[in-house]
Amino acid sequence: MVKRNALLISFLFLLAACSSDPLLVDVSDVEVNIAFERFDQKMAAAKSPEEMSRINEELLATGDELYEYYVSDMLRAGNVHDDSIGVYLYYFVTDTIMRAVFDDIDLKFGDFTIWQDEITNAFKHFKYHLPEEKLPEKVITYNSAFNYGVVSTEKYIGVGLEMYLGADNRTIQRIGFPMFMKEKMNQDYLLVDICHSWLISNVVGEDRGETFLSSMIYYGKLRYAVDAMLPEMEDSYKIRYTPEEYEWALISEYNIWSFLVDMNYIYSTEAKVKLRYFEEAPTTVDMEGSPGRIGQFIGWQIVKQYMEKNPDVTVAELLKETNESKILKAYKPQENE
Repeated sequence: MVKRNALLISFLFLLAACSSDPLLVDVSDVEVNIAFERFDQKMAAAKSPEEMSRINEELLATGDELYEYYVSDMLRAGNVHDDSIGVYLYYFVTDTIMRAVFDDIDLKFGDFTIWQDEITNAFKHFKYHLPEEKLPEKVITYNSAFNYGVVSTEKYIGVGLEMYLGADNRTIQRIGFPMFMKEKMNQDYLLVDICHSWLISNVVGEDRGETFLSSMIYYGKLRYAVDAMLPEMEDSYKIRYTPEEYEWALISEYNIWSFLVDMNYIYSTEAKVKLRYFEEAPTTVDMEGSPGRIGQFIGWQIVKQYMEKNPDVTVAELLKETNESKILKAYKPQENE
């Protein structure tokens, strides 16, 4: 077995070395230590309000400000220091609908070992490409009552596992989310959301660009950084598209770019224009059959071409590059034959 593993590691290293993709790197020697806490399982195990009060104290000690945010903002259950908090949280976990949700979480994510390995591997890539940036100390899972998928603090990542149970889940089918959102509430997007959340909260910040171009470059850099953390994942999932949506975008790339240029959007500062092309939506305005957030997609393609034409630029250098015109200059979308 040891010999087989050694051969496998050697093969993977050789594959990475020979690949033309600079993001397919060998991270076997990168050290990353991330703890994992299952708040959902601990809370679901409470047998009484009194026991829940004790669990509340334990989770507060290990979850710090993330746990306080979880209880007060996600669950809206009040202050974690209130004497009655055990009662409120016990009502939450014993509610008929929530009990079904906890059971479904345990059925799909009861054994989190594979996910721990995948998350750790993503942050090994993060450390390889961005060695100066901080890593999360802990990943905490919980049932957010369908309020949040992933949130990040300066130290922790919180994951609402109920948001990834699948569109066919009995509870998700009943809740009032739009269908285009329900279709993405599955585990295919879990790793992407974790990477995306940590990068925004602790590396690149929120999009504050004044122009359409600024937002394209911002999201292009963000998606490229996600790509660097998850190089083996299908590209469609990295931008939260279905494979069919991503295929449409790829085929239509030249026409999309031509449309944006013809409409004089590239340097537009109109907030409503940015809203149409960068925010979550079932489709993009004026583009029949398109997925939403098409401005993010084009931004990613712009950054990809820039990096392809500048192979000596690292991911860290890309994120620090402030010359948007320099990045845009490398972009030459090809017209479909």
